[in-house]
Amino acid sequence: MDDIAKTHQVYPDQTAHSLPFSLPLVSVIIVNYNYGRFLKQAADSVFEQTYPNIECIIVDNASSDESADVLRDIQSRYPSTKILQRTDNGGQSLASKEGFEASSGEYVVFLDADDVLLPVFVETHIFVHLSLRVPVGFTSADMLQAVETRFVLGTFYGFSEYVRSGRGKKPGLLRRIDEHAPTVWRLHSPDASIEAQIHLVEPGDVTGWYWAPTSGNCFRRDALRLFLNNEGLATLRSCTDSYLLRGVGIMTGSVLIDRPLAVYRLHGTNVFSKQPHLHCMVHYEKDSPTDNDQLGRKLVIDHLIANAKPFVKKSCSVHHYMNALTALDDAWPPIASRVPGCPSYLGGKLVSESTTLAREVGLGNFSAWLWQRKVSLQVFLSTYLRCRKEKHHKQLRAE
Repeated sequence: MDDIAKTHQVYPDQTAHSLPFSLPLVSVIIVNYNYGRFLKQAADSVFEQTYPNIECIIVDNASSDESADVLRDIQSRYPSTKILQRTDNGGQSLASKEGFEASSGEYVVFLDADDVLLPVFVETHIFVHLSLRVPVGFTSADMLQAVETRFVLGTFYGFSEYVRSGRGKKPGLLRRIDEHAPTVWRLHSPDASIEAQIHLVEPGDVTGWYWAPTSGNCFRRDALRLFLNNEGLATLRSCTDSYLLRGVGIMTGSVLIDRPLAVYRLHGTNVFSKQPHLHCMVHYEKDSPTDNDQLGRKLVIDHLIANAKPFVKKSCSVHHYMNALTALDDAWPPIASRVPGCPSYLGGKLVSESTTLAREVGLGNFSAWLWQRKVSLQVFLSTYLRCRKEKHHKQLRAE
């Protein structure tokens, strides 16, 4: 059996029923820049998945190494692959956005070109999504860490700390799709331990970093739509996960799958980590002025405020929207504001976007929110009076 046929094999009895439906399509988007030496293994791992309904899209960021030759080989070996070759290196976030726009799956996985998916990655994520009683924006599974061809760690620290704490354990979180709708799930089933390995991260919880890096996550398409329509993403050239996981997670929640389902390769040029984790020792420069996690949070805050009307309308309540922004503002490390009298980034945004936000969340809610952000009394009074005046003028115009 050749590789393509093996990838799309149908398990016994999968087509025995007559339901006019199929399992969801999963789009795996590989973003590559000068990782030609790793790219083939990443692509092979997509086409070796046990899940039968996958499309693969590769976005090349104008690589100057051997990537062009590798891409031709991949196209020959896997003709269904869609390859987008950019004429310039626009960074990871822009390439991810373009790959998303070229995809059509109900679920989306962003695979870094230097990482590898284990064969049951997609199957396990989709099983969990279809079995969850609580709909979330994405699932995140743990990852092995490898140096060259050798594994050195079986987890990521923040992920395991959340699991070890016992947080997110909810009774009845899963209703197994294979047991309760066996004509739908005709694939191999995860063993019973999967039910004890699911942890819910509630919307609004960004007090720490709990998730796997980019390649360990599986997003629902409708959740990504909320955040990938952001032209400001071009400024985040790497660590796109710092934007997507914070943004999607803060509004829709997420689920951790306590199984290592992919391999994160350490090779000395990774932005996220250049060495294996050590307990109580961070693996990056905390005070780096180019902290992409901080930039990612800033972009989420800006995006939520710039699109206040649709986000408030889509939120279960106005307080869900407000609390999400507050949690992002309070997460470590702090983001400084350039607005005088405003000690936090969100406080500065509340002042500069006051008339819009007061209109969308209501003047009373806005006033309490502004005071909570500890702006100076002078700034509070001037902002409140400006919003009150604008509200009064709007009422007069309506009359």
